[in-house]
Amino acid sequence: MFLKCYPNPHQAGRMTRALVMRGQTECKYAIDAETLHKSPQLLNTLHPHMRVWIKLLDGLAYAICIAGFIASWLAVWWLFAPGIVACVMMLATNRKTAGEIARRAAIRSVDAFRNLHEMGVMWIVPA
Repeated sequence: MFLKCYPNPHQAGRMTRALVMRGQTECKYAIDAETLHKSPQLLNTLHPHMRVWIKLLDGLAYAICIAGFIASWLAVWWLFAPGIVACVMMLATNRKTAGEIARRAAIRSVDAFRNLHEMGVMWIVPA
C-alpha cells in the first residue's frame, strides 16, 4: 500500500515517495507521487478536476484529525489517537492515488507518458 522512496534525478537527486511501474520492456519507471500530491494541478492534464478531488480528500483527512481532537476534549482523552492515525492513513492513500492516476494515464497514452516525463515526475529507475 505504501510508496517507496527513490531519488528524483529531475530535482537534483532529492528523495521522494514514488510509485514504481514496469514498462513494456525490462525497464522500471518511477512516478513522483509526492510532487503530484503536493501540486495536484499537474494531474489536470491527465484527468480533469483532479486538483479539486485531491484537495477535497485532504480536507476530509484534516477534518477527521480535528474531530478526533475535539472528541478527546469532550469525551475520552485517548480519542485523538484514532483521529491522527486515520488522517495519516488517508493522506498516504491520497498520495498513492495521485501516483496511480498518473500511472494509469501513462499506460493508456504515449502523450501522457511523455508529458509526465517532461514535467519531471517520471524517470527510469536504475536496475
